[in-house]
Amino acid sequence: MKLVFITNLKAFFLFFIQYLSLVLLFITGPLVPSGLPLLIIYFTGWILGIWSILAMEIGNINAGPDPLPTSRLVKRGPYARIRHPMYSAILLVFTPLVITHFSYLRISVLVVLIINLLFKIRYEEQQMNLSFCTKYREYSANTWKLIPYVL
Repeated sequence: MKLVFITNLKAFFLFFIQYLSLVLLFITGPLVPSGLPLLIIYFTGWILGIWSILAMEIGNINAGPDPLPTSRLVKRGPYARIRHPMYSAILLVFTPLVITHFSYLRISVLVVLIINLLFKIRYEEQQMNLSFCTKYREYSANTWKLIPYVL
């Protein structure tokens, strides 16, 4: 099983920036937010992330932005409504952490992470269109990219 399949420098750069941002957010503040509203958002993110992994199945998971050669289009679980629920989960988990322990460094890293995820989504969707053609275009027309009813 290959969990990181990266085909080019652009894909590697997108992967690297995402994981560097996540590591920086982990090491620069607390790992659990304070306050009930932020805890609810945080745990919702963890639940969405775990649900996404379970719906995707281990053989389909790839930390890089390129679809695995053996991958298939998943449209169940959170993927029935959101095309990139793992990225939504990342935002739901890390935004409350930055709010709880605010610093200019942490907000800057979060902004870089969000921008990187948007570029990574764009790249992934191009690759998915190449891999799954009409199926992916139909799927895209009936799902939200990242946040239901917003984006």
